[in-house]
Amino acid sequence: MRYGRDHRRAAGAMDFNATPLVDVIFLLTIFFMLVARFSSAEQVAMELPKPEESQAEVTRIPQRVVINCRLADPDDPLGRLVLYHIGPNLPEPLAVISDRLATMKRESPEVVALVRADRRLRYADVRVVMRVIAENDIKVLNVAAHVAEEE
Repeated sequence: MRYGRDHRRAAGAMDFNATPLVDVIFLLTIFFMLVARFSSAEQVAMELPKPEESQAEVTRIPQRVVINCRLADPDDPLGRLVLYHIGPNLPEPLAVISDRLATMKRESPEVVALVRADRRLRYADVRVVMRVIAENDIKVLNVAAHVAEEE
């Protein structure tokens, strides 16, 4: 009496072994969990000390600066208050952004500027930032735009 299936294969039959695939997926899951853990550790909000006579030096000079332009209140149809900020920083006045750009230009003469603007902004609001970049003698200016996909 037989209790199992007959495991004979037909001549020329192919079989799929999923064991290596499961191993790879398991390793990728562990990798991404660790990367997420390490990157979240670098984003903890804290107040850093500001010594008066520090001898620390900046080791990494940014080669690219991203300036974001967005509406202060996206739900206001006539909202003309525009917020400008460098990267993920808090919004700042354009004079402060200009000072930061001047510092970056001194530290890294080849710095590149990237302007990201909300599509609901008027061109005049974006042009103001472009003028600040030009005044600080930054030669390369890129503008981020969404390109519609062809159907």
